[in-house]
Amino acid sequence: MVAIFIGFMLLIAGCQQETKDTDASKTNVQTTLDTTKAKLAKLINLSVFKPTHVKYHYTFIDNSGQNERLSVPGPSDSYLQAVLYFDTVTFDSLQKRYHTIEYTSPGYTFQEFDFDWLDATAKEELHKSDTSYHGHRDYFFGLGPTGKLWFLNNKVLLMKSSN
Repeated sequence: MVAIFIGFMLLIAGCQQETKDTDASKTNVQTTLDTTKAKLAKLINLSVFKPTHVKYHYTFIDNSGQNERLSVPGPSDSYLQAVLYFDTVTFDSLQKRYHTIEYTSPGYTFQEFDFDWLDATAKEELHKSDTSYHGHRDYFFGLGPTGKLWFLNNKVLLMKSSN
């Protein structure tokens, strides 16, 4: 009887799952919500059309294998959502440049740009967008083929993902 009890206890101990340290410094996901133009300029090109101010949400998922979570490295993923605010002259110039490019509608919807962190005024303006408008691809901010833009009044919503 004692042998059965000891065997049962060993079986239970062997079935327990190992728990890993969940210290935040060992995670591979970094998320930033910021309003610093200089930091955003490291992610996108702000030299052609310079915003007066910005707000952005950036998530970087490090899959390089440099932490305990991954044993086999792979490509890292990133997600950028931003709103760029422009003065009227710069915004008009930006729109004019986009309207001179031979353009095929990419078919984006305003819901794709309805970022959780947007302020109420920008959200309201986004929701009232012209239903015939379907956004723009990026040509001037260096986002590449995955860059998406949505023009509002003197502001541009942009997003990019690399995964």
